[in-house]
Amino acid sequence: MFYILLLLVVNLYIYEYFGNKIAARMELRRGYRMTGMAGIGFPVIRLVNNLSSGSRVNVWTFFIFMLSFVMWGVVPLSSNLVLVDKDYSLLIAIVFYVALLIMLVINSSRSCYTRVFSEDCKKIFILLSFLAPLLLSILSIVLLNKTLSLKDIVDSQHKYWNVMLQPLGFLVFSASAFFQIKLLGIVRKGYITTGSYRGKEGRGLGKTIERLSIYMILFFLIIILNLLYLGGWQNLFIIRGEVMLAFKFYFIFIIFLLMDKITGRIDSYKIMLRINWKFLIPVSLVNFIITLGFFVARDVYGLILI
Repeated sequence: MFYILLLLVVNLYIYEYFGNKIAARMELRRGYRMTGMAGIGFPVIRLVNNLSSGSRVNVWTFFIFMLSFVMWGVVPLSSNLVLVDKDYSLLIAIVFYVALLIMLVINSSRSCYTRVFSEDCKKIFILLSFLAPLLLSILSIVLLNKTLSLKDIVDSQHKYWNVMLQPLGFLVFSASAFFQIKLLGIVRKGYITTGSYRGKEGRGLGKTIERLSIYMILFFLIIILNLLYLGGWQNLFIIRGEVMLAFKFYFIFIIFLLMDKITGRIDSYKIMLRINWKFLIPVSLVNFIITLGFFVARDVYGLILI
């Protein structure tokens, strides 16, 4: 558990530092500079500054903090680095992830000024709608590999990655993950975590934990994408699997970051819902139907030997 926490903390620091550096270069500004050595210590300074601004914490904040780390207990980062090795680890991870999303939205809608229940329901519906294509893509992978175990799914990719058999599922999963991260806000503040109350309290321990949970969601989606489609920790020729997993993780992270900066900030959820219902969900449904037909032909009638 300590090793997993250490990996998460190191990646949080790397994300905060290089995320700002990449964003600064795209916006033609200098980024972190005030602490010397190219601003390598500034993420710590900003964390301390936020924590010293207040300590507004509620029960939702506590559950968000716990779920942000507990869900990593069932996610294998290597063949041996996993706390809870279950045959249905993928299902447990998704349940934790959905619970974290709902708690994050509810906590983000709370304010010392006002709280509108209908606004909470609308935000939860938006995020859950983007879960539909993501879950359909995951279900296609489960049918293809005939298991709910993340380790077994990775082990089944020793010859070829699932992205070769599920290119549509990979694209839909990536797009759905990106739009969820976009709504929550990676670099910019997103619609979900700000809403119409832009001027409400934005620092302190509570907001720091909320921001931390968004980072955990980003890491979680990228790791799950790697495990399901890109071979996870499988070796690539002479390159060790752990090195490949790290390389693929940061490659996807940089792609998401660049796409986030290119597409700008979201002020309206209607465009996102239109993209989801008119493109992502239909494509994911078609991919699932094709995969189901492949599953029936292979495992029921034995027409396909693969």
